[in-house]
Amino acid sequence: MSKKRQAPVVAQPEARLLLLTRHGALGSSSRLRLMAYRPWLEQAGFQVELSTFFHDDDLRARYANGRAGAGVILRAYRRRQRALMGLNRYQFIWVEKELFPFLPGSVERWLAWAGVPYAVDYDDATFHRYDAHGSALVRGLLGRRLVPLLRGARLVTAGNAYLADYARRAGAPSVSLVPTVLDVNQYVLADEPDDAVLRVGWIGSPSTAPYLRLVREPLRRLARERPVRLVVIGAEAIPTMDVPVEHHPWSASTESALLGTVHLGIMPLPDGPWERGKCGYKLIQYLACGKPVIASPVGVNQEMVTPAVGLLATNADQWLTALRRLGADAPLRRRLGRSGRALVEAHYSLPAWGPAVATRIAETAGLSTREPARMPTWMRR
Repeated sequence: MSKKRQAPVVAQPEARLLLLTRHGALGSSSRLRLMAYRPWLEQAGFQVELSTFFHDDDLRARYANGRAGAGVILRAYRRRQRALMGLNRYQFIWVEKELFPFLPGSVERWLAWAGVPYAVDYDDATFHRYDAHGSALVRGLLGRRLVPLLRGARLVTAGNAYLADYARRAGAPSVSLVPTVLDVNQYVLADEPDDAVLRVGWIGSPSTAPYLRLVREPLRRLARERPVRLVVIGAEAIPTMDVPVEHHPWSASTESALLGTVHLGIMPLPDGPWERGKCGYKLIQYLACGKPVIASPVGVNQEMVTPAVGLLATNADQWLTALRRLGADAPLRRRLGRSGRALVEAHYSLPAWGPAVATRIAETAGLSTREPARMPTWMRR
C-alpha cells in the first residue's frame, strides 16, 4: 500500500466536477472521503462544486434528537432532486454512497439516464441497510437497490476489501481501494499525561457509541485494580459505564489536543456484517497522535492492528488483559505509539493520497491532458 508522492493529472480547463455528499463538513465520511480531496482535484484542473443531501444543521438536530424529522428528510430529498436537475453542467460526478436513501433501485439509475459519467464512494456497508434490514419487505424490495448505481459507475472507490468485494459482485466495472486517511500534519505527538489514572480514549459519533458496551465489564474489572477514566470525544449519550467518564464535544480544532491527553485508544466492535465494512478511522486518529491501540479483530482492524502498534481483543477477558498490559507498561506504550505514527505517515496520510486519488478521478473522467503520474498497481484495477 505504500506510495511515493506524486503530482496529479491535469484535467482539461473548466472540467466541472460535482461532489454529491451525504453531509457537509460535520459528517466525517463526507469530510474525509470526498471533501478532503478538493484541493488536489482543483489542482488537477477540476472546477469542484459541492451539493449535500443533509446540511450540517440537520445532522446536529439528528444527534440531539436521535433521528431526523420528516421535514428535514423531505427537504433533503428536494435538495438532491434540484442538484440532479442540473447535471448537464458537469463533466463528472462523485457520489457518496447513494443518491436517494430508501427509494427503489431504479431511481439510482438517474445518472446513467442523464449520461453523465460518475464514481461512487463507500466507507460503510451501506448496502446492509437494505439487504440486512429487519423487515422482510424492505429486504425484498430494496435489498439490491444499489446494484444499478454500482453497475453504471465508471469507478467505485472503496475504503476496505469487504466493501470492494461487494461492489465487484454487484457488477461495478472498476473498483479501487482507497483507505480513509487524514492530514497527519494536523495531529500532534504529545507527551503522555503525567497521571496515575489510566486515561482510556474513545472518539466517535452517537451512532457508534453503543459499541462501548463491549468494554464496560473489562473497564469495571480493571477499575478494581487501579484508577481508570474513560475519555469520550464526540458522543454525549453513551451506555452506562462503571468507571468515571470524561465527556468532550467533537471539534476539528480540538480533537488532536484531546487525544493527546489519553494513554491509549480503543475501538470495540461486534463481529457483524455492518461492522466489517468499517474503515478503522478511530484507530488512524489514535495512531496519528502516537497512542497505542486496542481493538476488536473485526474487518480492517485485523490489518491495521499488528503487534507493532497495539493489541487485538475478542472477549472481555482479552480486553482486560490488553488494558492491564498497556496500562502497566509506559515504555511499551511509547514504542507502539511511535510505530503507529510511522504507520499513519506511510499508509494513511492525506498529503500522500491526495495526488493519487485526484489522478484516478481525472483518468476515470477521461479528461487528462498529459501522461498520468505513476499509479500504485492496486489502484489501476
